[in-house]
Amino acid sequence: MRGYFIKDKRGVSEVVASLLMILIVSVAGAFLYSYSMEEFGSSWSSFALQTDKRKEQARERFSVIAVWWDNGNQLNLTILNYGMVELAIDAVYIDGTAVSAFMSGRGQTVTREGIVSVRFSSPKVILDGQTYEIAAVSERGSRDVVYWKA
Repeated sequence: MRGYFIKDKRGVSEVVASLLMILIVSVAGAFLYSYSMEEFGSSWSSFALQTDKRKEQARERFSVIAVWWDNGNQLNLTILNYGMVELAIDAVYIDGTAVSAFMSGRGQTVTREGIVSVRFSSPKVILDGQTYEIAAVSERGSRDVVYWKA
């Protein structure tokens, strides 16, 4: 009888192989589940942040109410915040060219129903009688465009 068990080893190796395969598939499945839950969590977090940013941007309203020029290269924009949230002006563009030399007002928080004066040097030469497109952009990405005649 002892010889019978020694001869037939094939049944034992098939059981061990099946158990090993089940173990490998289970570990791979658990790893894949863990990885996917982490990725879905970070995607959901990113989506929630973008949604919050867009919601705040939708509540943001401002208008360039005056443009002052010193007959040189210096301009001054007066901006009114009439939205439901505070804002800060991040960039100004003159005919599509970004302003790089700000004297004051950039990044300054403007409360609801507040006014801010943004003073800067124009990146373009201002000529009397010419019309310029001036775009003010907030930190959240909202923008107001005015056409101003020097």
